[in-house]
Amino acid sequence: MVLVGKPAVEDVFKALRPIQIRNERGILRTMDSYLESKKNSILIESLSIQENKTISFLAMISGREDGVVIRLYPKSEVEKTDGVKRLLAELAKQFMETFPDFKLGETNLREYLA
Repeated sequence: MVLVGKPAVEDVFKALRPIQIRNERGILRTMDSYLESKKNSILIESLSIQENKTISFLAMISGREDGVVIRLYPKSEVEKTDGVKRLLAELAKQFMETFPDFKLGETNLREYLA
C-alpha cells in the first residue's frame, strides 16, 4: 500500500501509536517498532489472531521519494490472512489521520480501509 505525501519516515515513526483491536473475529495488535539507522524504514512487530490462527509478522514502512510504502517485511513467509491485511490497512488509516498530507496511492487493500 502506498501513501503519497511529504511526511518523512522519521516523523511517521515518532507519531506511531500502538494498535489493538479486539472483536468477535479475533485480535489485531502492534507491539514494538524499530527505526532503521538511516531513518528510511520502520519495522513493526505485529500479531493477528483470528479463527484460532495466530500469525506473528513484521510490518514494514519504507520511505520513497513521493511518500511511504506499507507492506509485509519482504523476507518473511507470512500467510496473508484477512487479519494481516486489515492490520496493514489500520496502519495506513492511522498515518492518514495523523498526517492529512498523506493521500492513498496504489493499493490492493482498499476494501480493508472502509
